[in-house]
Amino acid sequence: MELPVGIKMTPMLEQYVHWKDKYPDCLLFFRMGDFYEMFFEDAKTASAVLDITLTSRSKDSENQIPMAGVPFHSVDSYLGRLVSAGFRVAICEQITEPDGRTLVERSVTRIVTPGTWLPENSDGDGKIAACLFEGRNLSLALLDSASGALRAGTFSFEGGVSILSAFAPNEVLLRRGQIDQFRKNCPSLASCNAVERDRGDFAPAQASAWLCRKWNISSLSAMGLDDRDAAAGAAATAVKYLEETQFSKASHITAVTPILPRENLILDQNTQANLELIDQSATSLFWVLNRCRTPMGKRMLKEWITSPLQDIEAIGARQDIVERLTGDPRLRSRLGELLAGCRDMGKSLSRITLKMGSPSDMLVIKETLDIVPEIRAIVAGEGALAALIPACDTSELAALLHAAVADSVPRFLRDGGVIKSGYDAELDSWRSKAEDSSSWLAAFEEAERAKSGIKNLKAGVNKVFGYYIEIPKGSADRAPLNYIRKQTLVNAERFITDELKAFEREMFSAEGEMLAIEERIYAALVDEVLAQASSIQRTANFLAELDTLLSLAAVAAEQGYCRPRMDMSKDFVVRGARHPIVEVTLGKNPFTPNDFNFSAENGRRIALITGPNMAGKSTYLRMAALIAVMAHMGSFIPAESARIGLIDRVFTRIGARDELARGQSTFMVEMVETANILRHATDRSLIILDEVGRGTSTYDGLSIAWSVVEFLQGQEHAQPRVFFATHYHELTQLADLLPGIVNLSMGVEEGEHGVVFLHKIVEAPSDRSYGIEVARLAGVPAAVLRRSEELLAKFEEKGAEKNEEIKNSQQNQLTLFDVRQEAILEELSACDPNNMTPLAALELVCRLREESRKVLGFK
Repeated sequence: MELPVGIKMTPMLEQYVHWKDKYPDCLLFFRMGDFYEMFFEDAKTASAVLDITLTSRSKDSENQIPMAGVPFHSVDSYLGRLVSAGFRVAICEQITEPDGRTLVERSVTRIVTPGTWLPENSDGDGKIAACLFEGRNLSLALLDSASGALRAGTFSFEGGVSILSAFAPNEVLLRRGQIDQFRKNCPSLASCNAVERDRGDFAPAQASAWLCRKWNISSLSAMGLDDRDAAAGAAATAVKYLEETQFSKASHITAVTPILPRENLILDQNTQANLELIDQSATSLFWVLNRCRTPMGKRMLKEWITSPLQDIEAIGARQDIVERLTGDPRLRSRLGELLAGCRDMGKSLSRITLKMGSPSDMLVIKETLDIVPEIRAIVAGEGALAALIPACDTSELAALLHAAVADSVPRFLRDGGVIKSGYDAELDSWRSKAEDSSSWLAAFEEAERAKSGIKNLKAGVNKVFGYYIEIPKGSADRAPLNYIRKQTLVNAERFITDELKAFEREMFSAEGEMLAIEERIYAALVDEVLAQASSIQRTANFLAELDTLLSLAAVAAEQGYCRPRMDMSKDFVVRGARHPIVEVTLGKNPFTPNDFNFSAENGRRIALITGPNMAGKSTYLRMAALIAVMAHMGSFIPAESARIGLIDRVFTRIGARDELARGQSTFMVEMVETANILRHATDRSLIILDEVGRGTSTYDGLSIAWSVVEFLQGQEHAQPRVFFATHYHELTQLADLLPGIVNLSMGVEEGEHGVVFLHKIVEAPSDRSYGIEVARLAGVPAAVLRRSEELLAKFEEKGAEKNEEIKNSQQNQLTLFDVRQEAILEELSACDPNNMTPLAALELVCRLREESRKVLGFK
């Protein structure tokens, strides 16, 4: 690193600069006693990001050295904030004990990155993806650092990008020179931390050989992956990166699983965001389905939600278990109680494997393995559930940990008390001596009081100064001649005697012996855990899967869900469907159910949905997508009955947002997402489109929306199921012009006091938009409403003439007509007077007045 001119370098600062130069792309956490310190630019950066005090090490005002620090015992909270902000942190630890005479040796022991961050007491679960772009192919490896799950495969470019965005990694590893290609083709992962790796890391032959040596196998084909597949290079790159940054062997990663092209229903990041699948808020599908008792189960539930199955047999196997659990509340209750005692064994194993573990992680594994035998015994007698039990035995390890690890452990091994009493005779002997110290010291104190005649004499011990005799200042001149002065306090003097010194040496020796024995035993336990890492990991996966299925069953029983029938048809027939999130949010208020009816019998596969916005169109659209996701997870769904043909992808284009950081307006984002859907939809896709074309002028928007529907209806090689909500009522004519299209609308009941939105789908186009009624409900002033009604009557009269031209047209193309009045109303109803400046409001009124005069023919 380049140092400021005039800085006086001490040996310690030289040591800091040495390690900073080795890791220039990281913030360096430099251990100094009870703190991690940062200097120079690192200190300024950390101070700003972490909101901690920026101080100076030098007293020289002209050559000050910026400095900032965080306590080592609470470092995880600071690391989490830095990782979330996209920083990498190199942890430089003290590797020798300070003796006050020589410089403490230090060395970087791990690098904390977004993809490797595994905090002890949170749900953080780093995800690493390794990617290799080769022509029109994309080879991927997806690594969950917490669970050790590694998957890899090679796909077409578009398919690979979709799988990558669905995985939502925290960190992406790329072959050197491919970052620009990644940024261009994966815009949804723009915030993801990207790291370049050498070209040789991705070479399939060398990578396959390295993985085979690691797992002691002859070929990756034993795991279903070709040794020559570029995906093998990506897999090795991901594992090597984890090992290199953590300075350890990732022995919790025991295999690579091929990602099959049609293994999972693909939900890209846009779809995940549009449907709010796994947000922590009370509007997400995860929030509704989460009854998991373990962090492992919660992680797996998120994985199932974002990567549903595409295999009917696998879906059916999950449904069988959910059905069994749904029908037996006592079984659910018993298993739930046991799982509640299980902790995040998978993450603790990963932390121990990666040398970031603590005694708490060992306790987590011990406590969880203690519960496993009872869970296995119950599951073994439950038919479909028995297939979940892994073919591994952890009973001996469980017995060892139960005997050796204390029921309550300190955070750090050096604090002692990790090993249970009764496990090691030598350790117990030293502990007995240490425990007798209190009674010895009390007896010593009484004897010294009697000999000296000083009634307020006390004997005690201090971690810094050791054992002592304390006499108040007023009595200090009466101290016996054999007392040696040790320390002067404000109100007392402290002394020591030869007898107390001897006792002190014995006690300090006991502490050292106890710590040495505990360290030796603990190291042996770690070795045993690592030797059985594969069995522990499979057991953790078993608990996670059982927990997830139990959660789905609990929700199904509570909410009255049904088992959907999955087949290879292209039907999407659901009776009495309810929105899973809205239904829960409404609480005791009833949700109005609706139907979906695409089938070979009626020939329908595109629904045009019209009606006022607040009547429930978006709810209906999202409900279709969420039910499809739940059905492919193996979950029961909120409906009376359902028959759903297998779906390969769910596409959504919902809502309005911009991405100004990438120079994309709201309408550009809408068109990019629409283009992606039109290019990649297949016969088995489910497409949700909401208000396509609304982000531009009425003419442009109507033309685009019309053309999109035509395209989706007319492609012979790709005829997906489509729900298309629109405010362009002109599109409803397509149901008369093209086969397979049906008009649906949201039911409205009109009365003398206005309209009531029924939230019920009816098989007919909406006769009007009810925009003025919505404006009335929103509190728009009465004068504006009256004028709107007058204008609407005139606009509808002219619009009827133009609509007749469309109906008489023999072509399946749009004949342009004057719908400028609708654009005026749309803009008027969309404005927010409460958040407009007087000048902006005046400009809007003037512009709308001029446009209205043109439409009405005024000069």
